Amino acid sequence: MLLPIPAKAGIAAFESGDRFIILIDNAIPMDTSAIHGDGIFASLSVSVLPDATVIQLRKADTRPLYLSQQSDGWVLGLQPPVDAAQRDRRALNPIAVPTGILYPMRRSGRVLSIADPSSGGRLLVGTSLLDDGGIASMRRAPGYDVWPTSEGVVVASRDDDVTLQAVPSGLLLNRDGHRMIDDGRAVYANDIDLKWLALQDLADTGLRERLHSSFLAAADSSPAARFNSRVKEAQAAFSMGAFKETRGILAVALRDDPEEIGRPEIRFLSAATALMNDDLEEASALDGPWPESQQRAAQLWRALYLARTEQSDASSLHRLALDLDRLRSYPRHVRTVLLPRAAEAIAREASPSDLPSLNTLPQEADFQFARALANIRIGRTDAARRTLDRLRSDRDPVIAEKSAERLILLDRTQGKLTPHQAIHALDALILDARLAGREAPVRLAQAEAFLEAGEWHSAALMIDQGAPPDGPSAYSKRRNADLIVALKGLAETGAHGQDNQQALRDAALIKSHIALLPAGPDSSLLKAAYGKLLLSLGLADDASQALETAIPGLTVPENKAEAGLALARAYLQLKNAAKASAALDATDMPSISPELKAQRDVARAEIALVNGDKAQSLSILKAAQSTSAKLMRVRMLENQADWTSASHELQAIAQTELPAGGTLSDVQQDLALRLASDAARAGDIATLKWLTDRVTAREMTGPKARIFALLTQSGSPTTEAQR
Repeated sequence: MLLPIPAKAGIAAFESGDRFIILIDNAIPMDTSAIHGDGIFASLSVSVLPDATVIQLRKADTRPLYLSQQSDGWVLGLQPPVDAAQRDRRALNPIAVPTGILYPMRRSGRVLSIADPSSGGRLLVGTSLLDDGGIASMRRAPGYDVWPTSEGVVVASRDDDVTLQAVPSGLLLNRDGHRMIDDGRAVYANDIDLKWLALQDLADTGLRERLHSSFLAAADSSPAARFNSRVKEAQAAFSMGAFKETRGILAVALRDDPEEIGRPEIRFLSAATALMNDDLEEASALDGPWPESQQRAAQLWRALYLARTEQSDASSLHRLALDLDRLRSYPRHVRTVLLPRAAEAIAREASPSDLPSLNTLPQEADFQFARALANIRIGRTDAARRTLDRLRSDRDPVIAEKSAERLILLDRTQGKLTPHQAIHALDALILDARLAGREAPVRLAQAEAFLEAGEWHSAALMIDQGAPPDGPSAYSKRRNADLIVALKGLAETGAHGQDNQQALRDAALIKSHIALLPAGPDSSLLKAAYGKLLLSLGLADDASQALETAIPGLTVPENKAEAGLALARAYLQLKNAAKASAALDATDMPSISPELKAQRDVARAEIALVNGDKAQSLSILKAAQSTSAKLMRVRMLENQADWTSASHELQAIAQTELPAGGTLSDVQQDLALRLASDAARAGDIATLKWLTDRVTAREMTGPKARIFALLTQSGSPTTEAQR
């Protein structure tokens, strides 16, 4: 239902008894027939006062109502706005300021004083001109209550000196213009976490008395009431931070009444207790699913679980940012565990728009570290460096180690340290990291520095020895990704002429890890590289198995076509032309580079040759203009002892591949020797002279120089070298 409320008017929306009330801070005559509805909207009425307008409807059930602002008014509905999946409902979170308690808004409206339609009590109602959302929870304090709202701020005042006033930055709550202490206690509108955990923020003496009383009550309870009495005892232990004791009490209770775990409140309490004890497997129950009516609070604990297991996503991190004030309302012993975890998770991975939520946190070292991480992400590296430099001497060994580590990584990112300098600096931190329980992340950072330096073997060994696999987490994803890069680097190095003994050792290392890595495109690329390494070692059978496993997981056409070519070559080594042809057909990709297409054409020519069809092979090779195709044509001519034609073809290749100056590579030296041999067999003195002039004054390595000199000497082609 569209309510034609002009943009210049501020509104507040809240529930009182069985009524949903929208208060507009201007007198706006409305045509009620135009906004009359049916169902829940049939009871809608409009009252125009001298300086305000009141829209009311009676709610016969507990279904929530939603408000959203549009250019032509406000929409009231039973469903959230269409873009609710992409954005969270805004919430007004109080901030203590020198003059009182501020509820920040982009544009606040007027503040009205009205009588509560249900009780007749005094209500101070602050309105908003924009869709800034409302207050998530009831907040009770001496002398006043702050009500949950859909829009604006509603204060039920019992003391006459409690005032609410509009200021440029929002709505300010105080006592006759003087500062007041925010001594209220949050009671959330959707308070399953507070209710199911029975959280009470008492002094330590009060918490101990509560636990002692609940212990006596459980001991004296009847069998029928014993389970619920034990749950109350567990809740009392939870609030005072005795999480191991909480777990023990629940274990005894559920051992005697195992069917009670089916109750959602017991499942929630059990999972939350597991999270506080770092039993992440049992805490995974927090990941849901939960009924829609319990989503608001359950999603906060789901986000806390995901942060602890390093599995946070943008949505869960946004939930943490929205609910930092909710966490601050928890009892001290619970808050001190959860709030630093949430802050660091936000600082590391949340979207930049969520980072300002960290600015309202206390000045403890945990939160300073989180703010330093956030500053690095937004480019304030000088401020971050000053904070980290101070924190690396902190009394908390975890904070000190994390700060020192982050400084080293910051220096590496800014180019102040080379990869090897970073490795040595991190190595000096290992003892501190071990004492802080953080050796694995430091070893992983060292491995990444080795990767940056291209030292694949050192990186793989560092991960093997110092960064063991763990459960699902961002750490595990990073570890596996780094290991794949290291092993792929080993495979590619070994396949391109590395010492065979080292290549065999690297192949064994890759084989011992490859089955343990998670499936995915990167893992498939590693398997393809491993297959090519095995092929270069002459292990065609093993290579074909690795490549067959890799190809289905490759997503890039070039990679799939390249792996298909390697598989075809493996089958050719195994003398299986049919499978080689099938491998090429299955990986025939239209969008591949001309060079790769030419190599695949050569493979098809080899298949035709294996099948005895020389004419087809020559036809394919004639159409292909690549160097590899030309070299295969030369090989066929050599097999037919047609030395003159082979010499002619090789000279055409040499004109391109043999440079007129510079050092000759091993491949170029081999090409020169092959041309000299074929020309000598053909008695082609002109080609031998051209080749001698081309290679003159450039030395060949080892015995190649003597053989080349014998092959290219003037005179009869029947030489000692030929013999």
